[in-house]
Amino acid sequence: METVFRLIEGLGMFLMALYLIYSLCVLLVRRRTSSPPERPLRFTFLIPALNEAAVIGATVQNLRAVAPDARVVVIDDASEDHTAAEVESLARQDPAVTLLRRRLPHARSGKGEALNWGVTQLLRLGLLPGAPLTEQVLVIFDADGRLDEGLLPEARRAFADGHVIAAQARIRVRQGGVTAPGWRGGLGRLLLRQQDLEFYVVRHIQLLRERVHTVGLGGNGQFMRVSYLAGRLEEGQAPWPPVLLEDFASGLEVRLTNPRHRLVFLESGVSQQGLTDVRRFLRQRARWTHGNLQCSPALARIWRTPMPLGARLDLTYFLAQPWLSLLTLALLLYYPARTVDHLVSGTVNWPLTVQLMALNLSVPLLWVRLYSRENRLSPRQAAFAALGMPVYLLIMTCSVPLAFRNFWRGQHGWVKTARHAEA
Repeated sequence: METVFRLIEGLGMFLMALYLIYSLCVLLVRRRTSSPPERPLRFTFLIPALNEAAVIGATVQNLRAVAPDARVVVIDDASEDHTAAEVESLARQDPAVTLLRRRLPHARSGKGEALNWGVTQLLRLGLLPGAPLTEQVLVIFDADGRLDEGLLPEARRAFADGHVIAAQARIRVRQGGVTAPGWRGGLGRLLLRQQDLEFYVVRHIQLLRERVHTVGLGGNGQFMRVSYLAGRLEEGQAPWPPVLLEDFASGLEVRLTNPRHRLVFLESGVSQQGLTDVRRFLRQRARWTHGNLQCSPALARIWRTPMPLGARLDLTYFLAQPWLSLLTLALLLYYPARTVDHLVSGTVNWPLTVQLMALNLSVPLLWVRLYSRENRLSPRQAAFAALGMPVYLLIMTCSVPLAFRNFWRGQHGWVKTARHAEA
C-alpha cells in the first residue's frame, strides 16, 4: 500500500512541477514591441443575441460611438424578449446597424451555429460591400461588450500581415452590478474580482502562446478575416465547429487548416460583465470544460499537422486541462487524509511540507501582486483578491465533475448566461 501512496504523491509532485515551470514561462514572457503600419480594413461587428434586451442597446451604441466606420450586425436567435425590437429601432435610425433574425425550430442551437448562419447570410445577401474580402474582418462581440478605443487601430496593424487570419482581444471584467446584501454580495464581489484577475493571467498566457502562434480565441473580441470564413463555407466546412467551446475550436481550425496561418493577441481589448452567482458561474465553467473535452479528438490532427514542437506541446497541454483538473481534484481529496494519517503517526516531514506550501502559494501571490500594481488596488483590495483566490479556485474545481458527467452522458445542450442592465 505504501508503494501506491508513493506513486500518488509522485504524480502530485509531477503536476506541481509542470504547473510551476509553465507559470515561470508565462511570467517571464514579454510582449514584442514591433509596430507595423496600419492597413485599411473594413470591420463588421457580429453580435449573437438571445434574450439580450437588457444590454443590447447600450452595446450597439457603444460600438457606433467608438467605431463609427464599422458596421454592426446583430443575430437575434429567436429571443423571447424585446431584443429584436430594440435593434430594429436602432437600425431605423442608423443604416450601419443591421438585424438578422433566426426562427424556430432552427434557432437556439448554440452560439457557433448562430455565427455560421450569420456569416452565410452576410455573404449570401451581399451585406459586406465596399472592399475585397481579404480586407474585411469580422469581430465577434458579446451583447454586453464594451470596446477599447485603441483596439481597431491595433487590429489594423496586426492584419497588415497577410498570414494573420484571426486575433483575440484582451478581455477585462467590469467591477460592479452587485446588489445583494450581506455575504451574498461579498461573494459576488469576490467572483467579479477573481474573474478579472483570471483574465489578467490569461493575458500573459496569450503572450506566451503568441510566440508559437497558438493564441486561443475567446469569443468576445474575436477577429476573423472574412476571406478565410468564405473559403471554409465554400468547402462545406463550418468555421465554428459544433462544440460548446466553439471559439477555441474555431481558432484551432484556423491553425490546422494551413501551417502558415497565424493567430495573434491584441493588447487593447474589450470589457464585459462578470458572473456574481455561484450556480451560474459553475454552469458556465462546466460548459467550458465540457467544450474542451469535445475538442479532444483534434489531438491526432495536432500531431499530424506540420507545426513547431512548442505549438504541439502548448495545444496538447490546453486540451489536457480537464484531465489535469480531475487529477488535481483527486489529489485535493487525498492529501488532507494522508496528512491526518501522518499527524496521528507522528511522521510529518515539516521542512518539506513548509517548502511545498510556500511553492504552491508563491505563484498565486505573485499574480495578485502584479495584478494589483497594474490596477492600482489599495492594500485592502489586494488583500481581498489574495484571500479570495483559494475560494475561487475551489469553486472552479467543483465544476470539473459536473462537466465530465454531462460529457459522458452526452448532454451537450447549454444554458445561456443571463446578463443584467447597467447604468
